[in-house]
Amino acid sequence: MKLELIQKIDIPFNEDRQYYRLMLLKSGTVVALYSDENEGCYYLDWFTNSDLVQIRIADFTYDVFDPPALFQFSGYVGIYASSGNILLLFTEEEKSKPIKIFISNQLPAIQYPGFKKELSNYVYAGSTDSNTIPFLLKDSGLLPVYFAQLEIDVAAHSAIWTKLNYWNNSQKIVADKNILEKPAKKPFTILHTLNKNNQTYVFGIGDRDGGYLKYGMDYSDLCLLDGDGTVKDTLFSLGRIYKDSKKGGKECLFSSSAEYAMLTPAFNSDDWKGRQKLLDINSRELIEVELPKGLSDFKIIDHHQDIFLLIDGLRNQIITEMTTVICCRLKSSN
Repeated sequence: MKLELIQKIDIPFNEDRQYYRLMLLKSGTVVALYSDENEGCYYLDWFTNSDLVQIRIADFTYDVFDPPALFQFSGYVGIYASSGNILLLFTEEEKSKPIKIFISNQLPAIQYPGFKKELSNYVYAGSTDSNTIPFLLKDSGLLPVYFAQLEIDVAAHSAIWTKLNYWNNSQKIVADKNILEKPAKKPFTILHTLNKNNQTYVFGIGDRDGGYLKYGMDYSDLCLLDGDGTVKDTLFSLGRIYKDSKKGGKECLFSSSAEYAMLTPAFNSDDWKGRQKLLDINSRELIEVELPKGLSDFKIIDHHQDIFLLIDGLRNQIITEMTTVICCRLKSSN
């Protein structure tokens, strides 16, 4: 797969900005969620061709230690924060007039010996091709070990949690069960999820609540789940990180189009020589990617409608000092 450059977007540089997620919409618009340390608030940047619209997020409750999760579905861009238990939905036509969606039930707390722990949102939400969004959740660690399915009814301005999942397990969320016993086995970290054709895919790592760059990771797998939340099939095993000269392991992102898993080596010295590959979710074909000249350091972070969104490297999902975003498309064979 060869890509060609179609647009270069210059980002207003501000050393106090921290970008938490960038997404490509079906229309080709790029949306970015960032915080400004000086102002202590969050913004959505909308990049359309040469235009930039900045929307300050107001009337929204969040924990300062847990940035809101940015997601999209069916023409809507949304943000969610577990501390407020509401959603704000934006459209390109009404960027400054978000729709407030109230969640009718609560996520269960996790019962530990002697205390309980409320679940909190992770900065990345899952991708979806429906109105059901998988949200990644943390309990006591820095990385998510749970995800919950939220079904949204825009017309009714309401939403409801339906399932809570951890590795190899899924439980319905019911009104009379507001506490879940801590799993007997330590849940695996789940970094990314995708709902596609009424099926759920997950990217999980290791057997402990730790980052994918830590040594000793047991595995990193991209899996398809069964209806009861158990692993039905492994689409791709992304390898173990070894503590020697042959470092491996891959990171995975699911595209907003729900077409690809974007696989990125954790180290430039691995067997892929630091180059990304795409996994076609439908065909399970692993695709080599050739970037345009001069963009070898850029990485694909999203895809929609035959357009690919690239940034200059991946920086543990919190992006600082970003000055350029690139949009590419498949290169014509003519």
